[in-house]
Amino acid sequence: MKPIVLFLAAVLWTAVPAVLAREGSSNYSESYAVIIKGTVAGNETVTEKTEGGEVTSSSEHEMLMTDGVDTKRMTFSTRMVFSKSTGVPVSYSYWYTSGNTSDSYDVTIKNAQVTRVLNRGGRTSEVTVPFRPDMVFVDFNVYHQYDYLVRRYDAKKGGRQTFADFIPVIGTDIPIALTYMGDDRLNLKTGTLPIRNFQVEIVGIWGGTLSVSKEGRLIRLVIPSQEIEVMRRDLLPNPN
Repeated sequence: MKPIVLFLAAVLWTAVPAVLAREGSSNYSESYAVIIKGTVAGNETVTEKTEGGEVTSSSEHEMLMTDGVDTKRMTFSTRMVFSKSTGVPVSYSYWYTSGNTSDSYDVTIKNAQVTRVLNRGGRTSEVTVPFRPDMVFVDFNVYHQYDYLVRRYDAKKGGRQTFADFIPVIGTDIPIALTYMGDDRLNLKTGTLPIRNFQVEIVGIWGGTLSVSKEGRLIRLVIPSQEIEVMRRDLLPNPN
């Protein structure tokens, strides 16, 4: 699936999870650049707030979509609420803020059931599936959610670990796999940043590499077949 196809699929449909504040704080925020074919084509900003036993993760997204002739601006937002103690989502919403379609979807997890309500083109459809113990919520084009996938990885077990990734737009799960590839240090002007490296796969669709901080936060995602790279914005050569 080419980058334009992947992102256009998000325009027609689209949805995820979140947790844990940076450095133990109850609040967290980060910004990422989405790079396609070597050019910055989008931005993702995430904020998390912890209140009581729940964490609320909100994100804003902007993409410049091109077909080689015309360039269009696409924006959307997400909101996820999950349990602080278990990391299991309670609800997730995704909605477009550009264009006139008002397409959106909402996901709720309750009584071991996952219910997705999709609003597209003025029509509503609903699907309910069982919540599986190995289920994760990593939506297409919502990159900070890889934080939550990494937290499901069992470091003591190691090796290649596969999870059931629920994709709201299709109303079912597909396998996603992580393989730990070792620790490293990223050289910065101000020093070095310890990172953990993984191989990540949407099984049978694409493979890539994932680097996270020692707190498990996304640093860099590279998907060669899509010519897509996602990087923490402050680590770009020219972050502005």
